[in-house]
Amino acid sequence: GSAYVLGYVGSYTVIGVAVVLVGYRVAENRSGEPGKMVPILLVILGLLLLWVTQRNWRKPPSENNESPRLFKIIDGITPFKALAFGAVVTVINFKNLAIFLSAVSIPLLSDLPLILKIVIVLLDVLVFCAFVIAPVIIYVAFPKKASEWLSWIKQTLERNSRPIGIWVPLIFGLIFLIRGISGLL
Repeated sequence: GSAYVLGYVGSYTVIGVAVVLVGYRVAENRSGEPGKMVPILLVILGLLLLWVTQRNWRKPPSENNESPRLFKIIDGITPFKALAFGAVVTVINFKNLAIFLSAVSIPLLSDLPLILKIVIVLLDVLVFCAFVIAPVIIYVAFPKKASEWLSWIKQTLERNSRPIGIWVPLIFGLIFLIRGISGLL
């Protein structure tokens, strides 16, 4: 549980802060002319998210009511392996990483000072990882009710995983495609 959360949240934190620092350095070293690299990256990211939407939409709904593989893997894992697994899941779960990078691009492209960009990215990490952090907080804060509440949350996510997998990348894909295209014009 908590080692997986630490690996997951830690990886998103490192990735988000690194993207902002690298983006800041690139912007700092640029001459005063507007570049086309960021709008091109936004178009590519938007297209990738729309591809994920299309793939999720075309995939037939699951007829078996099994728990996702992630839940099965986490149930029998050592703390060190859970930490490493949380870090690896961050990188190999391309759909979530693309959505996270979309959220990070907003402060990255703003004119805010570097420290505010990093603070916003850290808040993005907390919001983005809320569904991984929340079960640990529930378990610690309400040990007697935690099992019942977490079971309800798990069932709700399982029931709604298809719409979430379609609508979230669709919305972010359209936003970034529009922002990228408007930046190229």
